[in-house]
Amino acid sequence: MNHLMYHYKALDGAVAEVLRRQCMDETSAIYGAIEQLDKGYTGGHSAIGAARQLIDGYYTPECAYYHDRQLLERAAAAIDFAASMQHEDGTLDLFETNFHDGAETAFIIQNIGPSYIMMRERMGDTPEEQILDQKLMAFVHNCADGILNGGFHTPNHRWVLSAALALCYKLTGREECMVRVRQFLDEGIDCDEEGEYTERSAGVYNIVCDRALITLAKYCGMTELYDHVTRNLNMVMKYFEPDRTINTLNSTRQDVGTAPDWRIYYGCYYYMALQTGNAEFKWIADTMLAQTMGAYAMLCATTPPIPYFEYLPFLAFDPELMAKAETITASAEPDLNYVKLFEKSGIVRARKGDFSMTLVKERPIFAMLQYKNHVAYLRLAGSFYAKGQFAAQTLEETESGFLMTYKMRWGYKGVMPTKPSTSVWADMDHSLRPDIHMQDYILKVHVTFCENSAEFEIVSEGVECVPTKLEIMLAPGGNYVTDSVEINARGGEYFYQKSDKSEYRYSDHHKLCISGGYHKDSYGEAMRGTLMRDDQSVFIAMTQATPVKEKVTLTFC
Repeated sequence: MNHLMYHYKALDGAVAEVLRRQCMDETSAIYGAIEQLDKGYTGGHSAIGAARQLIDGYYTPECAYYHDRQLLERAAAAIDFAASMQHEDGTLDLFETNFHDGAETAFIIQNIGPSYIMMRERMGDTPEEQILDQKLMAFVHNCADGILNGGFHTPNHRWVLSAALALCYKLTGREECMVRVRQFLDEGIDCDEEGEYTERSAGVYNIVCDRALITLAKYCGMTELYDHVTRNLNMVMKYFEPDRTINTLNSTRQDVGTAPDWRIYYGCYYYMALQTGNAEFKWIADTMLAQTMGAYAMLCATTPPIPYFEYLPFLAFDPELMAKAETITASAEPDLNYVKLFEKSGIVRARKGDFSMTLVKERPIFAMLQYKNHVAYLRLAGSFYAKGQFAAQTLEETESGFLMTYKMRWGYKGVMPTKPSTSVWADMDHSLRPDIHMQDYILKVHVTFCENSAEFEIVSEGVECVPTKLEIMLAPGGNYVTDSVEINARGGEYFYQKSDKSEYRYSDHHKLCISGGYHKDSYGEAMRGTLMRDDQSVFIAMTQATPVKEKVTLTFC
């Protein structure tokens, strides 16, 4: 599997796309950029991305556009557009939300910086190169000002800012850039011993952190940072779903609940395989590339699912790594059968072959089962003072599986013990009121992971007579089948399971078997204080009133 040859071909495709899509109408407000039709606005990063690909194409001998001077002219137009978006303080905006944004400015530098470094190493003395160099250097200096004077919002931004400043230092020699990098690094890398970053964002910000730390390690010689990246990539292996997507149920960011393609990690796995010789990383990168090559051959896609290698400039002046890229063969398939509790992250990931299970703390969707590409979500709730939505406060391992527990204490308030100083309700000190009829609503879910199935035993403690529902959420389009009825289920439909067995049959002839059903009443869909149905799922509900002691088993076959 020749990764480099694929990426040279992919770079050819990327340059061709820029040449096709870049606006070169000098009368246009977006001259030099690529219009972002998906966003509805065109920001500086669209032009910087174009410039990076044009520069890489011009200075990569294996590229079909090597030393094609139109690429330099096009890149200069892109830099002009990006510079026109800069404020006087050097920052750029992320128009949908952040203004005078140091982090957006850093993302832009992290994008263009490695390519500009490669350009300065390989450039000749043609007029086009001199003009582009002057424009880029001015842009980088201004961005350095913006990053140094700007701020940030989230934990991952610290490493993006640091990586960008390291690139600025490499290009400009400005010592204050490295002073700030060292200040950020003094805060410590927020990657725990299990490999998880603060934001637990397997679909977006884990990769952002990995890329930033790789950049710092490369350009600052801080090779110890590779240890954090390695831990994270080892952890991410346990977030791979059977259909080669990434589980994001535990994310604290915008990717939560999405199912991104696992190939978003391709660059990190391949680069770290070269750096560390990790045979499992190599196997993952090989498998990702084989998947893409198959899709590329069948669809003749102009933009393959894996873009050209973002670390291509990193290899350009590293003979040792380049040699490894040409010769590395060690590959070992990782064991993707496991049961793992990530205690600090509050998540269980279990997988056996084509079946996986996810349990998460503090989320109303507390469990997710996946077989191949079929997914079932579970949530549990009761009508306890509008505070009965189950979101496990504890998640612990037991001899037979895992125990999830939710406890809420609530009741009523009494009359003030003494006359209040005001009759204005909002100004009264309500903490003085006595508690009356306080009651405990406790739900425990014992979970056992089995072959293609999971058993959920639901037990309540405390207050009696509280209506409680279990909801199974499935993708629409399947057939819901019981002993007496078969229904093609559409999005938003809500079924109450009365029998102890049912099936949900998929069009590919797989099915989900649900056993142990129970039904007390039809108070579920509109249960007060709980999450409502939506039109994107099919709901199968089971109802009971406390005390509850019920078992439900979900089996895919």
